[in-house]
Amino acid sequence: MHRRAVVGFVAVVLSCLALGAVGLGVEDDLSPFSLKIPGTSASDGETLAQSHFGDSSPFAILLRGPASALDRQGSALVAELRRDPEATVLSPWDRGSLGALRPGSRKALVLVDYHVPLGTAMREVAPDLEATVEDGVHAPVAATQSGFATVAQALQDESLGATQRAELVAAPLLILVLLLVFRSLVAAAIPLLFGALTVLAGRGVLSLLSGAMTIDALSLVVCTMMGLALGVDYSLLIVSRFREELERDPDPWRAAAATRASAGRTTLFAGLTLIVAILSSALLQPGSLLLSLAVATGVVTTISILIATLAVPPLLALLGPRINALRVGPAPRSGGRSTVAAAAGRALRNPALAACLVAVPLVLLTLPVIGFSTGAPGIDELPSSNQARADAETIDRAVGPGWEAPFVLVAATDRGAITTSRHLSQLADWQRCRLHAFGRAQPDLLLGIASRVGTAVDGVFLGNLFRSTKAQHQRADAAPAGVVQRVVVGARHVERRVGILQRLGMHRAGRDVDELTVVLDDVLAGVLAAVVLQLSVALIAA
Repeated sequence: MHRRAVVGFVAVVLSCLALGAVGLGVEDDLSPFSLKIPGTSASDGETLAQSHFGDSSPFAILLRGPASALDRQGSALVAELRRDPEATVLSPWDRGSLGALRPGSRKALVLVDYHVPLGTAMREVAPDLEATVEDGVHAPVAATQSGFATVAQALQDESLGATQRAELVAAPLLILVLLLVFRSLVAAAIPLLFGALTVLAGRGVLSLLSGAMTIDALSLVVCTMMGLALGVDYSLLIVSRFREELERDPDPWRAAAATRASAGRTTLFAGLTLIVAILSSALLQPGSLLLSLAVATGVVTTISILIATLAVPPLLALLGPRINALRVGPAPRSGGRSTVAAAAGRALRNPALAACLVAVPLVLLTLPVIGFSTGAPGIDELPSSNQARADAETIDRAVGPGWEAPFVLVAATDRGAITTSRHLSQLADWQRCRLHAFGRAQPDLLLGIASRVGTAVDGVFLGNLFRSTKAQHQRADAAPAGVVQRVVVGARHVERRVGILQRLGMHRAGRDVDELTVVLDDVLAGVLAAVVLQLSVALIAA
């Protein structure tokens, strides 16, 4: 019987240590926090965008400096960024109406969209982009980059860092409280030890679960807080009851068995009640964030129950009377109760009064919740000294807010291509309405892009027109050899590009914009030359 209990104790401790080793790098295994709620318009829009355009992780790079150096280093940086096949780059040095990206001669904004998941952007792309910018930009030009991935990584790091600092503050406070309760270093160390063991094992379980489901990184905060609280609480209850049983029966194994039968049952009931409540709420909670927090709470609750019922009693039996070793302060009178136990006894003699004394302060403490103003996390949640916040605010002051986390409108058709004149006209009308509503120039950037795509569609009509003109007049002898051919070849290229866009439904259309623009330049140059040629022929004929 005793051997079985010791084996159980060793198995639980070794399992917790093994899980702790698994959870050493859990921060890299968990997903970034997500506010995506299935069934909402935002979630539907995100799903639609991902199905047509794939993953998107936008960044904004602000360049400031003398105009000549800015143009030289900025264009070189854009060329370097475009070497990455996963990046779509938009800069003020591109063709088109991109004045919003160059609000002044001494500052320019480069937009980069990496087609990778947010987690990859946070862990890999953001550091690589920062290194690329540092290597490509030097005095007298200064560069500042920001993006949702950068801010999200900063929020995650600050949350986890705050949790670690809270652990450092909570540990000595817990030791002080436990010493006041037990008046023994050994007795006080046991709940703290098993509380830390609960947190370590919980991290390992979350790391294993991350391979089967989405576990947000913020669940580590709940794992640490709840794991420490429940691990200490349940172990404290077992240690307190064991000391009382040991006073009645000096045999430590019988005292441990009685402790498990009484306090162990209480711990089991309390823990199972919490688990059932958490699982029930998890079924009703939308989104991966709330589900992750519920899972983390359920995990550490289960581990706390197993430790309190399987590991703590055998350890107490092995310690026996040594549980009271290294006493701090005067020893209690033989057969007397501690101050805490005496206060609990007095409260039980008048339960209604005790309940009011506890409930009223708790209700008063919950009243500020009514005035909570909730919202999505942003740079305001970061301390003013955080570099990610400083960079985002620098870009906001220079070119206006919203570039690091822009709103995205996704438009799709049920049938056919979205690049028809009617659809593009509707998009242009919507963008003009937004421009008027916002009262600022950012939507004009999108309007310029849509106009360029619209020009590509109109290029098919121009190509057909000039091919028919060539067939009707047959004036090849009067025309320069390469002019009409340049128009025809350019129109064919445009037709082929537009055909790709129509088949893909604008999928990855951004990567074709630059090539379309080059082709259109050839078309327009040929058109102008042909018009001049036709006028010259008409004048000569007259």
